[in-house]
Amino acid sequence: MNKIELIIYKLIAREIEINKFEQWVYSEKDLECFLSPDEYLNLISLNYKKPSSLYDAKKILKPHINIGKYYDWYLRRVLQKVIEHPSDAHKYIEQCYEMYCDGYDFLDNLGLGYGLAVTFPPSEYNADSWDQLESPEQKRLIDGFYPVVREEAEKVINWLNTGKIVLTGHDGDFQGIEYTDTRTTEEKEPTSYKVATPTKKWWKFW
Repeated sequence: MNKIELIIYKLIAREIEINKFEQWVYSEKDLECFLSPDEYLNLISLNYKKPSSLYDAKKILKPHINIGKYYDWYLRRVLQKVIEHPSDAHKYIEQCYEMYCDGYDFLDNLGLGYGLAVTFPPSEYNADSWDQLESPEQKRLIDGFYPVVREEAEKVINWLNTGKIVLTGHDGDFQGIEYTDTRTTEEKEPTSYKVATPTKKWWKFW
């Protein structure tokens, strides 16, 4: 991806503050060639003090990126954080569950096997949420996921690298992520959770 696409990705993901984005718009010389004359004029004319400026800027820029590639970029960043096991790894593991709920069904092992346990800790912890856990309990819960959760994240990255999973976009609805899936039947089998019955959508950890 080029440097302009990267900034657009970060804007969509809200990883860049609007005032810093404004400074970038005024200083990026290649932006004028990247956009049409009208789009460029609209972007530099935005009132970045208005709450709607983020929405307005994204509306101008989104047609110039492949939205499927954006979702691929974003997912890889989450998975890489899971692999690296930073001090706030719980955020990224839980995010796998949130993304699973948004329609990334191929994240079932990460989302249901691990992310769900961050959102709703196992009964042995006597807590209804992550925030109710004491710091040692939080560490014990997350550390207990490794190294298997890392292996699951690496597996998904491999599917992306080999084209077995190709993200193509989002239809705008809840659980509306769109992708092609050419994994084998074996690769689709649950490894860190199991469904109780074929007709009932509930699960439990191994």
